[in-house]
Amino acid sequence: MKKTLLATAILAGLVSATAQSATVYDQDDTTLKIGGRAEVRAEFKDTGDGSVEDKSRARINFGGKTKITDNLTGFGYMEYQIEPGETVDNRYLFAGFGTSIGDFSYGRQDTANVQVSDMTDIASVHSGYQQVFDASSDKENTTFLYSGTFADSVTVQANFTGSDENDQDSVAISALYSSDFGLDLGLAHTDAQTDETQTTLAAAYSVGGFYGAASYATGDAFNDADEISDMTSIEIALQYKFTKQFRMIAIIAQQEIDDVDTEDFYAVEGQYRFNKSIRTYVTYQFNQIDEEEDSLVAGIRYNF
Repeated sequence: MKKTLLATAILAGLVSATAQSATVYDQDDTTLKIGGRAEVRAEFKDTGDGSVEDKSRARINFGGKTKITDNLTGFGYMEYQIEPGETVDNRYLFAGFGTSIGDFSYGRQDTANVQVSDMTDIASVHSGYQQVFDASSDKENTTFLYSGTFADSVTVQANFTGSDENDQDSVAISALYSSDFGLDLGLAHTDAQTDETQTTLAAAYSVGGFYGAASYATGDAFNDADEISDMTSIEIALQYKFTKQFRMIAIIAQQEIDDVDTEDFYAVEGQYRFNKSIRTYVTYQFNQIDEEEDSLVAGIRYNF
């Protein structure tokens, strides 16, 4: 969330595993980085029969940047995910140019809303519920994105996402302010030709080992009857680092469409990071919706 140029963020912070990426080529003003993760996860649900579901996954990503002139760079990024027994899933695939006035890219990438919704998306499993529909989500195809950082503290993003289907295009704009004393403020608005809209507000504060954030979304989304209805959503995220290795995370999420709860839970997570490469975690989701089950997920994640 801190002040950083998008060209650097794309290659080093777009997804958490990328922070562990290794530079495999750095010559003639051109760099190539490779990263990813191997993550084994088991989900236990409160069904009474002791059932367990494998939620394991692996990711690999490639990011490159090249200097063209003093004020112009080119960059590209792609990431793939593999799940047991499943085909390869293309998560990200985009390229663009970095200029003195900001960065311009096209491809499968995040929409402008994501830099705001990510402020509460900090848990290993049970967070990230402020991307209510496709036009406000991450990993969207045919997305044109602009991002610029101003006064070293405000990052503005805008996107247009096209579609080969009639009346399916969308636009979004967002701004994220990061202060020097730990306060972040974000605002985003998404408008789709499907009549879906979403306005997202978020605030976060970090001091010492504590991080707290809250995000609120309101707008219009499709209900179960495929009718546009009022939508409200709130997500609260708290994290405290007890030591360099051990941290606790708490998430509260509630979402309503047409006065019907589509999400209503709170979750707690314990996470132990042995070093920057490997961690373990256990998270429990207490589901508050009738007939929905609680969920316990245990995982080991190795970043490379």
